[in-house]
Amino acid sequence: MAACGRSVGCRLQCLIERSNQLKSVCVQSVRYRWKPPDRDLEVLPSFSERLSEFKANHEVPPASTGINVGFPFTSSTNRKTSLQKLQQWTKTKAGKEKAARHRQLKIDLEEVHREWSVESRPRHVCKVAQHYGLYQDMFDGAHFYPVVPLDVWFDYDEEFVTPVRYGNVIPAREAEVQPCAEFEAEEDSLWTLVMSSPDGNLEQNDRELLHWMVGNIPGGDVEKGETLCKYLQPFPVKGAGFLRYVFVLYKQQRPLDLDSLRRSSDGYSLRERSFSTLDFYRKFEDSLTPAGLAFFQSQWDSSVRSTFHNILDMPEPKFEFIHPPAYVPEQLEVPHRRAFNMYLDRYRDVKDLQEEVLRYKLKDKDPTKPPPPQPKFNNIDLLPSTTSSWLRGKVQHMRIGKFHWKSVYEEPKE
Repeated sequence: MAACGRSVGCRLQCLIERSNQLKSVCVQSVRYRWKPPDRDLEVLPSFSERLSEFKANHEVPPASTGINVGFPFTSSTNRKTSLQKLQQWTKTKAGKEKAARHRQLKIDLEEVHREWSVESRPRHVCKVAQHYGLYQDMFDGAHFYPVVPLDVWFDYDEEFVTPVRYGNVIPAREAEVQPCAEFEAEEDSLWTLVMSSPDGNLEQNDRELLHWMVGNIPGGDVEKGETLCKYLQPFPVKGAGFLRYVFVLYKQQRPLDLDSLRRSSDGYSLRERSFSTLDFYRKFEDSLTPAGLAFFQSQWDSSVRSTFHNILDMPEPKFEFIHPPAYVPEQLEVPHRRAFNMYLDRYRDVKDLQEEVLRYKLKDKDPTKPPPPQPKFNNIDLLPSTTSSWLRGKVQHMRIGKFHWKSVYEEPKE
């Protein structure tokens, strides 16, 4: 007999009943668990279907992506030199931090730039060019390391010089004169320098616009090279945003006959200046190797108008982005927690809003007197405490020119 007073058979019967109860619970949990719906019903696509749809809707990168068409680049730093620099920095870290806090730290920027040019400049410039899409638009995805430092600048003034870096913004008026270019080269070497814009062709979107081209440059002296296309200053069209202008330096294996690329000396025909870097490279790829790169960006200013009228002898085009109409949801009968005047303005006709603003602008104006200057602090005058909240917000918007009241202080367009 067991200690609890029950027989062994009774205890065994209890265990069997308990196991049967557990089995029923497990069966119920399995029976009512979630099951995937039938494929006949409208269900979300699977991962493979989503992946195939994604590949179908996105462009496949060109086969030349990742190919280096220039000179190989191997950094001068390795694990040993990096370890030595780290050890040297660890020894002098405390002293340099203290000198920096006391504004006594002196760094030779020329030495830093020289060291960066040797160790990392080609790799960094290559990444920047890929970020700006230069290789994608000009070399069909192929890239090259700018192993030859190319210094380009615009000497547009007697006092100031505007350098071309790697994507810096240069106003169009500062790039009116022909740029100067320098690079280190051996005396018996030959080079070709090309300046083009992948965004400046107004007639063919898939081609570039040639701005300047000099071939068979002996020993890095650009002035002694063969000018195939004389310089044409940038003319970024109004409304087009920032346009890219790229300088590519090629090293020649031998003298080349480039007469087929020669443009007329006194012609500024945009159709004649249509250019393709990819076609140019494919034609002379056995004799040319890209080695240097520099580029800048430019935006429209008033000097572009004179370029179109006086040099290109054509009317100035203008681009404008047409914004889609703003989405306005269905009007509610009782819009809770919203200023009723601002809510109703969303559903008013634009002409009514403009008429309200015009009446506000003209109510205190005297045609015999010049318009008063805009106050520096419009909301400095407090409104009476009895002013309702909706009217207080409206007056503040009118004073600072917010929302549709912004045209109150807008300057007249050119």
